Amino acid sequence: MRKGNTVGDEVLIATYNSKNRTVTDGHLTEIFSAVGQRYGYEDVKAEFAPLKDFKVRWQRSYNWAIFTISDYLDRAPDAVLEDLAAVLFAKITGENREYGDVFINYITDRNLTRTNRKDFLKRSRNLSKESIGDYHDLNDCVNRLRDMRLIPDDIECVLTWDSSESPKAAGCSLLQAVVWVNKALDTKGVPEHVLDYSVYSEMCHLIQGFNNNDEIGYRRLCSMHPMASDAIMWLNEHGMYL
Repeated sequence: MRKGNTVGDEVLIATYNSKNRTVTDGHLTEIFSAVGQRYGYEDVKAEFAPLKDFKVRWQRSYNWAIFTISDYLDRAPDAVLEDLAAVLFAKITGENREYGDVFINYITDRNLTRTNRKDFLKRSRNLSKESIGDYHDLNDCVNRLRDMRLIPDDIECVLTWDSSESPKAAGCSLLQAVVWVNKALDTKGVPEHVLDYSVYSEMCHLIQGFNNNDEIGYRRLCSMHPMASDAIMWLNEHGMYL
């Protein structure tokens, strides 16, 4: 058993294997160990797990670290996993390191998104997997947003209803390109612009793309909806938020 002060944490990582092989936990550990040595970590273990979200969890002390990585990356090439390991070790040692192009290009590839999205939806028991609700169809929101030229015609995502008990009106998985709206809004009397803005505010994340933390730019995009303020006010009055 390892001894020492441990620190638990996790980070969302936000989702080429030339032969499309499944990377074993042993090989993943080899990659992370090689990178870890450069940061002074002598004992490193890494393994894949069927996590719902695209994320990494870790535990570590001053000389050992254990990583649990979403199996959405279990077919990634070595260069992608090496870049991920370097970013994570930099983070836990207090350095500032950005993801490299090889990692970003891989996880934002549409083919990977479509493949991993199937598992994400299966693991998300609170999502209906359908755009059509009891009273509203979220595809109608997208059509209206396109008519207003607020979203590009080629934007690709899955729309679904969220049955979890949450006051959040809508949410999204950026790397899986899934947008969900709170089932509480699938009722009579909910204004179209409230549904439209709820969908649009999440699609703005997709429009911005991965690794873009420009909050001002995001707010600017959201404000382009002509009834943004009215929609936010309506949600607040009904105990919901975005």
